[in-house]
Amino acid sequence: MKIYLTRHGQTEWNVQQRMQGQNNSPLTELGEWQATQLGNYWYDVQFDCIYSSSSPRALHTAELVRGKRNIPITACDDLREISLGEWEGMTFGEAEKQYPEQFYNFWHKPEIYFRQNSESFEELRRRTSGAIERIVQQHCEETVLVVTHGMVLRTLYTYFQKQSISEIAHSPHIHSACVCLVENNGDFWNVLRWNEEVNS
Repeated sequence: MKIYLTRHGQTEWNVQQRMQGQNNSPLTELGEWQATQLGNYWYDVQFDCIYSSSSPRALHTAELVRGKRNIPITACDDLREISLGEWEGMTFGEAEKQYPEQFYNFWHKPEIYFRQNSESFEELRRRTSGAIERIVQQHCEETVLVVTHGMVLRTLYTYFQKQSISEIAHSPHIHSACVCLVENNGDFWNVLRWNEEVNS
């Protein structure tokens, strides 16, 4: 079974350097173009279905990637971005100034990051890997597209590679509308492509 994965296109809050989490901001004109380009790039891939985070920015990306093809899109809450509580909508600078230790841990020591009314990275990995495993069970031997978020992809990478939560800190920033491809062979995941830009 092959699963293609991507992050949503650029959003207004991405441009403003605001933390989005499970809050939402719309795609920019560039973000829509990125998603459309990705759809063109993947036009010959015979997707059996598309699963998307239920966040509007991800669903819009999924629709643009699908284009005019008759492929069902299923919205999935468990593919949403990490919940950031009161950080959502703050600029990176504001969050760092008000919560310096927690902000540092979020980016550099994810294994000990914890805040009330937000989600830990362990909780994020459990939630999102569970969604992926359910997709595998329901679509064995099919080809599936998953549209999700940057921190979700960084976290799922450690799941596919059987790495510790701490390794999230060492994974690269995930590009908007990037190309990722994994293959499932029972209990084994093979990462074939990861975080590639369409126009690179």
